[in-house]
Amino acid sequence: MCRTISFKVSSGMDSAVRVLTTLRRKQFDVKGFSMVSLDEKNSEFRVMLDDEKKLGFDRAMLQMKKFVDVYDVQEYLSN
Repeated sequence: MCRTISFKVSSGMDSAVRVLTTLRRKQFDVKGFSMVSLDEKNSEFRVMLDDEKKLGFDRAMLQMKKFVDVYDVQEYLSN
């Protein structure tokens, strides 16, 4: 089952690389991601994770909240 985390960053692509690298290093199975620029400094990301290994979607969210420039971390629920 794939679940998606939505979060905003204040450092654009630098933040994206850091988040994705950390998730891979922590052995989360990243299936995809997207980025939308909100303004000159802020962007919104969505990272799709495969939760089959039961590593814990909540654990991934907590990991992302540790980053200084990542905020508004939540599960993205598509309608």
